Amino acid sequence: MVGFGFMGAAGTLSKLTMFSNLLTGACLRRRRSTFYVISALPDTETAAMYNVTLVKVGPENLSECGIGCIRNCDNPGYGRKVKWLRKRFAEGLRFLLFRDEREKPLAFLEYVPGEFAWRPVNAQGWLFVHCLWVFAAGQQVGGLGSRLIRACVEEAERAGSIGVAAMVSNGAWMAGKEIFLNNGFTKTAERDRFELVIHRLREGAEPRFRNIDGNSARYRGLHIVYSDQCPMLLKSVNDLTQMAAEYGLKLRVTVLKSAHEAQKAPSYYGAFSLLWNGRLLSDHYVSRGRFRNILRKEILNGKE
Repeated sequence: MVGFGFMGAAGTLSKLTMFSNLLTGACLRRRRSTFYVISALPDTETAAMYNVTLVKVGPENLSECGIGCIRNCDNPGYGRKVKWLRKRFAEGLRFLLFRDEREKPLAFLEYVPGEFAWRPVNAQGWLFVHCLWVFAAGQQVGGLGSRLIRACVEEAERAGSIGVAAMVSNGAWMAGKEIFLNNGFTKTAERDRFELVIHRLREGAEPRFRNIDGNSARYRGLHIVYSDQCPMLLKSVNDLTQMAAEYGLKLRVTVLKSAHEAQKAPSYYGAFSLLWNGRLLSDHYVSRGRFRNILRKEILNGKE
């Protein structure tokens, strides 16, 4: 998620540590077939202690490599993400995954051709980063986030893309801009708490934010608009639906089914929006405790 790594769900690398407890269980098929290994980790004094491999994940090896951010196939979001990925692979989406010698994920970066970005952006001709995520174990290795970004730039070069673009934020569920700026990116645009950063490889139009003014108006009552691009969000949707019912409220849920729909989302994060009568209450994952506070302040007016 950078939400947290999201550019999904999620934040700067230090924000990702709290999600390491999600790595429970296992559902990877341990077949020893060949998959596309991009490169090994560059030699460093720290990395020498680890046997780390960088893999490009697509339809041919998804079953072996998993979805990156969750290993537990009993997690409700796991299967939804797998189905989402299967469709998106046909549009060119891939993700780069660092794994250790036990095939445990350490870090990953999800990217897609810009015309299929699941954010309200116009980035045709660019590779667009959805998510950058480094687990606590990956942070111990060091440098994996930067290596993923550089590998993505190499992918863009091979694809003949204009360059690589990413949406960043210092807020929750989104990567911070510093790691991108430290790897040759520059800031080109800003909307609310979100910024666009790019690494240009050749001439072409810069990516830009789409105008989302008015996209919230049609969502009347209490509404969640979200996508399966971030597998963590389903838990929030289920929790909030249950809580709303406990307060006598009907929470309507809209699942975004395509990049075209996501590019018209009511928030710039795109993957999640909580709305009340056309007003955006939150643009990222909402916990039960935070939702209770939102209900009291924004909807119930302190009455329960």
